[in-house]
Amino acid sequence: MADNGNQGALSKPLLDRTITYGHILTAISFIIAGTAAFFGMKAELQNVDQRVAKIEATLQQLASVVVQTARQDERLNAIERRVDRIEQSSNTTGR
Repeated sequence: MADNGNQGALSKPLLDRTITYGHILTAISFIIAGTAAFFGMKAELQNVDQRVAKIEATLQQLASVVVQTARQDERLNAIERRVDRIEQSSNTTGR
């Protein structure tokens, strides 16, 4: 059995306060990895911004095409109504 003085010393964890090259290398690698991740994400966000700008331009072009199509549909409907009126008037006058 161990005596009480030795048992009290084992219950406290010991902290080694020395700094080694491994610690410095680990800290530097964490800093480099964090910096690389930051700049990588920054570049990726710029690419996403460019893609979104292109998509917005395409959507504006599509919107103008839809407007032009709607105008053409209205013109065609107006022409169809005119043709129907002409046909109706020619049928009533030709009888």
